[in-house]
Amino acid sequence: MQEVCFCGSSGDVRDREPILDDDGRWALRCLSCGHLEHLEWLPEAAGLPVWEEARHRRELSVGQGHSAA
Repeated sequence: MQEVCFCGSSGDVRDREPILDDDGRWALRCLSCGHLEHLEWLPEAAGLPVWEEARHRRELSVGQGHSAA
């Protein structure tokens, strides 16, 4: 799933940084500007796999020595 952030950054939504916000809600953080995209607009059956895939990609990237931004 491709997405464009408010800052103009674009790319695969799964390449964003997966976080739990202060309220414990799933969100994906834009690596360019820090904007949070909450996944509440997706049904849980769709949102959780997107968030988990982002988490998995992030772990692989960090494990390979790429910047964690």
